[in-house]
Amino acid sequence: MIGSIIFVVLSMVICVAFCVLRASKATFYSLTLKILASLCFIFAGILALTVVGWGTVGIMIIVGMVFGLIGDIVLDLKIMYPEKNDTYFLIGTGSFAVGHVFYFIAGLLTMLDSGNAIALSWAIPVALVLAGVLTLGIMLSSKKMGMDFGKVKWAVVSYSVVLSFMFFFSCFVAIFNTMFWIFAAGMLVFLLSDLVLSMQYFGGKDQKIFIYINHILYYLAQCMFALFMLFGL
Repeated sequence: MIGSIIFVVLSMVICVAFCVLRASKATFYSLTLKILASLCFIFAGILALTVVGWGTVGIMIIVGMVFGLIGDIVLDLKIMYPEKNDTYFLIGTGSFAVGHVFYFIAGLLTMLDSGNAIALSWAIPVALVLAGVLTLGIMLSSKKMGMDFGKVKWAVVSYSVVLSFMFFFSCFVAIFNTMFWIFAAGMLVFLLSDLVLSMQYFGGKDQKIFIYINHILYYLAQCMFALFMLFGL
């Protein structure tokens, strides 16, 4: 248990160190720190499973974290090599979307394991509708904020639906499994992180403070997923 918590703390500490370098310039050294911070929350999750047992739910979350690591790397390459901006964005966002699929499976299995299969018949469609409404609200407000998604508009819309769906679905799962609120809270923080990231990428918000807010929120979210495995499985 202590080992998992130590890696959670390390992930956040290295995240801050990464932000210091990244706020100056995206380099190989800043990318290395970013990878280390991501490896730390993955190790935190792995150590959590060595304590609570290697169940399918935990494994799905670990796989989702790994896709988050991949997305992390690719999105930083987007900054380092702006001539391939859209390509790296699509690959990175796609990787995060795949990660959310595994998080969804983890939530689905949690519902089934707790004997609430019937609740899925309304939880999934309601979460999907709410995700559509939230995405519509985000897209409408983005215009007022002067955000221009360019050629990747539909990729942004699609990912927004996926991420919003996961947030609402996680909340529904948490209604039937109280400890899942740790995961749901992490998904909310994840959502906030990506909203900040959108302002950076598409709204011209390139102030250093946004780099700190975006990454600290993101790593906090992944660390909360690891803590859920430690205390909720």
